[in-house]
Amino acid sequence: MPAKRKKQRIGIGRRIAGALADAVDGFFRALGNGFAALVRLLGRCILLVLKGLWFLFRRLLHLLVLPFQALFRALTGRYNRASRCLRLTGEEFEAYAADVLEDNGFKHVELTPLSGDQGVDILCERGGHRYAIQCKNYQGAVGNFAVQEAYAGMQYYGCDVAVVLCPGTFTQSARELAASTGVLLWGEKRLTHLMRVSGRRPKSSGR
Repeated sequence: MPAKRKKQRIGIGRRIAGALADAVDGFFRALGNGFAALVRLLGRCILLVLKGLWFLFRRLLHLLVLPFQALFRALTGRYNRASRCLRLTGEEFEAYAADVLEDNGFKHVELTPLSGDQGVDILCERGGHRYAIQCKNYQGAVGNFAVQEAYAGMQYYGCDVAVVLCPGTFTQSARELAASTGVLLWGEKRLTHLMRVSGRRPKSSGR
């Protein structure tokens, strides 16, 4: 009996030791998993901070460069070259625009009669399409009446595309009407690009 009890005690002791070993092993595994999760979280936080710093650096660089960029454009005349056309009369602007369009690859460019033009000042062709162009040369936003004229003139002359060309901007109603009728609005940016390609400078006979 004493030997048997001794063996039982040994077996119980081994089971207890095994259970303790498993518990310790499980504890360290959990600790290791928690540490790994902590490292991953820390890494994500660092990456987020770096992204934020990079975004702030880019914004700061943009703010520092922007004044010099605007100054460069102003000095070189590339910011709003179209505004030079405001020194021209209406007839001079139409003739200048016709020359600029021809320099940009438009064919069969012709000016319509001064009276009875049906809302179109220039007729031209490019890429197999015939354009009817209404020219507006004044300060301030061009309204939707010019869009109506260009659209009616396109139909009158049997053209494919109607355009309103000006050195400025367009009102919201003009943009909405143009979007619904398919009339193209060529404002400040488009005219500046055409003038840059052409290389012609607007010259007024009165100045």
